[in-house]
Amino acid sequence: MDDEEDDEEEGSEEGEEYVVEKIISHRFDAASQGEIKYEVKWLGYEKKSDRTWEGEDNLENAKELLEQYWGDIGGKPEAKEGGSKKRKGRKSGVDSGSATPTVPAKKLKKEPEWAPPPGSWENDVAVVDTVEEQVNPKTGKLERLAYLVWNNDKKTQHPLHHVYKKCPQKMLSYYESHLYVLLPLNKDEMLTFHQRIYSPGRPRRTQRR
Repeated sequence: MDDEEDDEEEGSEEGEEYVVEKIISHRFDAASQGEIKYEVKWLGYEKKSDRTWEGEDNLENAKELLEQYWGDIGGKPEAKEGGSKKRKGRKSGVDSGSATPTVPAKKLKKEPEWAPPPGSWENDVAVVDTVEEQVNPKTGKLERLAYLVWNNDKKTQHPLHHVYKKCPQKMLSYYESHLYVLLPLNKDEMLTFHQRIYSPGRPRRTQRR
């Protein structure tokens, strides 16, 4: 009986499925040629130590959560290319046939690719530079884009409806700076205006007494 119970427990463990609750953040994994890894919080596991870093291939059942995360950070991050390959053999950094040390590891490091922060952008965007309408090459439809300048001097472009959600006050400031005020007409302009309305041959409306 004990053997049967052990087999049942092992079978239940093998059949257990983990459900992604939320994508927390992402990073570029140097160990896998700059592949993007996502920090995953699993449903039912509240400890931070239970979170894991997963590649996109392991998140096939969490596409909606991935797309939501990409939307929060302003678009899908692009994987880095040409990452440095691991050296096989000794880890000492000294060639087996030479005493000359290799280039220090810190010089091989690259700055992580910058991405817009999650959440509100109100305190991070310096100014909305311009708004343009372009044809989306993927859909062939017209799309309005907002060009942003950030406090760190980075420049990015995003769909206009996305910027409305992320920094509505910055969009309001942009529109206010592009308003045109119509001044009241002077006497001569008012006279011309009335002449156009009451031109000869056009009957005037009379009030009934």
